[in-house]
Amino acid sequence: MKLRTIEISGFKSFADNTKIEFKDGITGIVGPNGSGKSNIIEAIRWVMGETSAKSLRGGKMPDVIFSGTEKRKPLSRASVTIIFDNSDHFLDSKFDEVMISRRLFRNGESQYELNRQECRLKDILNLFIDTGLGRESFSVISQGRVESIFNSKPEDRRATIEEAAGVLEYKQDKKRAENELEKTSGYLERVNDLIVELEKQVQPLEEQAAVAKDYVQQKRRFDILDQTKLVRTINSNSEAQKQLAVQRQEQKEQLAQLRIKSEALADQREKIKKVISEQNHQKDQLQIKLVKLNRLEQQLEGEHDLRVERQKYVDQEKERLVSEQQVLKKQLVEKQAALEAAQGQLAAVQQKLTNTKQSLKVLESDHLEQQKEALKREIEDLRAEYVDQLQALTSLKNQYNFNQQDRERDQQQRQKIQLTMDTLNEQIKQRKTECENLEHQLLTLKDANNVQQERITKLTKQRDRLQAQYEKERQQWLDGSNVAHRAESKLEALLNLKNEYTGFYQGVRAVLQQKAQFRGIVGPVSEVMNVPAEYTVAIETALGNQVQNVVVDTDQTAKLIIEYLKKNRLGQVTFLPKNALSQRSIREDTLQKVKKMPGFVGVAADLVKVKDDNQVISQYLLGTTLIADTLQNALIISKQISRHNRIITVAGDVIGIGGTMTGGATKGNRTGVLQQDQELKKLQVQVTAMKTKLASKETEVQKILEQGQAVQAELKQALEEQHQAEQKSSELSNQVSLENDRLTELQRRLKATRFELSQIDDNENQQNDLPAQIANLQQEVQQIEENTTAKQDELALLDDDVDERQNRISELRIELARLKEQTSQHQHEVNTLQTTINDVLERNDEIKIKIQQLDEELIPENDLKYLDIDDIRNQLAEQNQLSAQLQNNFEQNQVQQDRIIADYEITQRQLHQAESQLKEIEGSLTLVQSRIEMAIDKLTQEYEQTFESVQNVIIQNIEDESLERELRLLRRGLNELGTVNLGAIEEYDRVSTRYNFLRDQKNDLADSKAQLEQSIAEIDQEAGQRFKETFDQVAEEFSSVFVKMFGGGKAELELTDPDNLLTTGIEIKAQPPGKKLQRLSLLSGGEKSLTAITLLFAILQVKPVPFCILDEVEAAFDDANVERFAKYLKNFQGTTQFIVITHRKGTMMEADVLYGVTMQESGVSKMVSVSMDEAE
Repeated sequence: MKLRTIEISGFKSFADNTKIEFKDGITGIVGPNGSGKSNIIEAIRWVMGETSAKSLRGGKMPDVIFSGTEKRKPLSRASVTIIFDNSDHFLDSKFDEVMISRRLFRNGESQYELNRQECRLKDILNLFIDTGLGRESFSVISQGRVESIFNSKPEDRRATIEEAAGVLEYKQDKKRAENELEKTSGYLERVNDLIVELEKQVQPLEEQAAVAKDYVQQKRRFDILDQTKLVRTINSNSEAQKQLAVQRQEQKEQLAQLRIKSEALADQREKIKKVISEQNHQKDQLQIKLVKLNRLEQQLEGEHDLRVERQKYVDQEKERLVSEQQVLKKQLVEKQAALEAAQGQLAAVQQKLTNTKQSLKVLESDHLEQQKEALKREIEDLRAEYVDQLQALTSLKNQYNFNQQDRERDQQQRQKIQLTMDTLNEQIKQRKTECENLEHQLLTLKDANNVQQERITKLTKQRDRLQAQYEKERQQWLDGSNVAHRAESKLEALLNLKNEYTGFYQGVRAVLQQKAQFRGIVGPVSEVMNVPAEYTVAIETALGNQVQNVVVDTDQTAKLIIEYLKKNRLGQVTFLPKNALSQRSIREDTLQKVKKMPGFVGVAADLVKVKDDNQVISQYLLGTTLIADTLQNALIISKQISRHNRIITVAGDVIGIGGTMTGGATKGNRTGVLQQDQELKKLQVQVTAMKTKLASKETEVQKILEQGQAVQAELKQALEEQHQAEQKSSELSNQVSLENDRLTELQRRLKATRFELSQIDDNENQQNDLPAQIANLQQEVQQIEENTTAKQDELALLDDDVDERQNRISELRIELARLKEQTSQHQHEVNTLQTTINDVLERNDEIKIKIQQLDEELIPENDLKYLDIDDIRNQLAEQNQLSAQLQNNFEQNQVQQDRIIADYEITQRQLHQAESQLKEIEGSLTLVQSRIEMAIDKLTQEYEQTFESVQNVIIQNIEDESLERELRLLRRGLNELGTVNLGAIEEYDRVSTRYNFLRDQKNDLADSKAQLEQSIAEIDQEAGQRFKETFDQVAEEFSSVFVKMFGGGKAELELTDPDNLLTTGIEIKAQPPGKKLQRLSLLSGGEKSLTAITLLFAILQVKPVPFCILDEVEAAFDDANVERFAKYLKNFQGTTQFIVITHRKGTMMEADVLYGVTMQESGVSKMVSVSMDEAE
């Protein structure tokens, strides 16, 4: 495969479309610094898939697009196309010619084409896999890459051999396998965490399931017996119901007779009561009339005097308001006249303001300034032309005068030529002295270089120390990250179990998972209470299965959810409706007594934290439970309070009411819901602390890394200073050769002096033509002076017009400011007058309203009715007599009413007694009916049976006594079992199934992990083997090529750790002719560079590439080494096509084709080419 053509357009400095043809052999690219040579190499790298803008000497990728110059605009896109001859099908393509194109637009859009078909960047990168032509291959070798070989550590140097061995692909495979291994390990850890959590549940659930099965069996027998009892209850109460119905009918008949008598007496009582009430009403009306007559008598005496005084005040106030109204009318007329005058003045000033603005706008839009500037530019151009012509005239005159003097000096010049020869001989002696000085400087530089080498060694050790410290700290950070990752995985597993309500009864879990469907659900007791960690065991023991009770807002909510559970057969749940619960508490005297006793911790309800609206829950469940520190103290406290309250120790031991004791240890690693919550909270705190510690450790690692980078930068600077010193040494050597060149230059100057004599005659002929040229230039200068004077006069006139216009503009601006001030003043005056007028009108309206109110206030005198006071007193006497008669009648009716009421009360007592007897009968009947209905309801609701269908279930041949005895035994057995988790059977099946599934998954993941570890080991083995084989081949070629490149000597490659091929470094030792064998770092700068090039040539011999780009790799070589370097390139002819960017003459001479890069136009690169065969 060969590189045939590259076409560049808009890429960096190649603004124009540039096409470069490459032939077999060596192609050289030359040109001055900054001409754009390296842009060709970067274009090749870019089109072959380079994605790093930094490696292309840019900040971001659009920087590769031509950015424009002073004469050219920036381009909108960069485009590069490269064509390969693939007739040998080196590339995995069926085409004999492969064309790759890449375009980048300024908006960031990219396009890739492969054989004119649009493709992805990945397709282009895949095309070069395992070809040696990738982005990091040996197809491009720069001076920096050469330096990296002799400046890098042995461990970093191995990457060069890895590229040649094709180990990078294995490293990528290993990286993918390690990533997969890490994910698999993470999954395995999470599965292990889940298994651990499920193991804590499987055994308790298994025990609960066994208890639940026993409970189901006993409950089934209990239900049959209970249904039998219910049927017998229905039968016995049905007979009693018939007898009570007869008694109720007889009592109702007696009650009806008493009610008739009672109603007759009630009618009589109401009639006499009505008569008495009417007499009371008449008495009240008579008394009211008497009071009114008395008041009227007093009122008539003072009414007349009051009216006279009020009339006098109204007349005076009206007179004052009318006077004020006349004054306001006069003011209104005056202010309206002033307003009209002010508005007229405001309109006039505003018109003047508008006119002034228009005049100012016309003057400011004048173009005199533009004309003035144009005229000034013409005068400047004439002056520049005048200066140019005057300089030319002066030059001709000087030349003429100079030549006149030369005529007299020609003879003297001939004599000076001999003197010049003597001077040149003296200069030769000076050059020899200069050479001796240069050799002394070379010796001084060598001593300084030794000091610099010691500094480099010291910095290298410091860098290695920081690197080791960085690796150590980084490993600690990675270990911490793994621990934190495992903790997070466990936390995630616990959160998943909590969110799935694993460990809760089936019914509870079903309700909580449908929490959104029922608004009133607060949550399980375990979530409502916040329990301190030190009391978790005690509180969980106190609550028992109540920890799974569900708190709701009201009993109606609980009823709805219970119906939902029944309908969907989801199990049973105990609900705690907040509106129906009552708080429980310990008697105050008991509490005061135990507070003084040793070991008393507190009331359980006081040790938990709940929201205020949930306080009733904690009090209901824990309000009567005491917490003690130890079992011994708990026994003492229980005895002191006569065993009336339950006491629980911090460790979970229980002293029950009456003195029962519960304690011991549970099987397995069993934890309750509250303990799981505490573990979850503790784990969350640990994860947070781990993250904080990791962040601190990461900062510490970053600090060490920055210190290492600082030392590396200082080391790099020291190496650069050493490189500069070596370059200076090389320059001094070159100066010695330069002095010899200068001697040759002096001889050339002697020959040039002789040539000067022949020029004297030519100068004589030119001297005769100069007077005519001088005369012509003098006329042109005079004409320019006249034109300049005319333009200056025109400019002076224009200046006068501009000044006059500017003065007028200033006057108008002053007038404009004055008019604006007047406008503001008049506008303020208008606003003030308008406000005053409005105030006068408002006050006038107020006066009108006040006068109207005063007119309406007086009552006409003819509306008052005056009565004769004597007549009033006669009426008072008549009413007093009537009042006495009414009082006598009222007392007689009162006696009759008392008799009727007494008879009525006797009848009412008999009636109430009969009603009570009827209620007793009906109560008994209701009780019997209730028993029947309760029995039937229980059959229907609890057992889903009817009275008729249950006949096939009940037991007939069992005595009532035996039935009751067996029911008591079964009830006691069920109570002893306590609250049974009936969902444990199903939950155990579900959890055990999931547990078995996770164990299988764990085994699968473990197998996958083992397979991945085996794959990584196989990759390591294969990569190590390929690395060793390639290393041996390269080491052999390196020894051979070194002798050719140095003209003798020897060199070798060594592995720093042969037993570990995956991490071993590579040490380079070399012995140039006349020196001892030593490490590469101890050689001179030129020897280092040539040795590094030798290694790269050895690699190319082992793994040839179709083409290779060398970017000024021989810049530090002396001429002899450049010649050997260039000639050695010929050894690759037929296998590798070389493209060399160079400044060195020896390399150019060996090139088959030379391309020159120039910048004839600033900022734009151009290509020229010449064949070396044609040049010869």
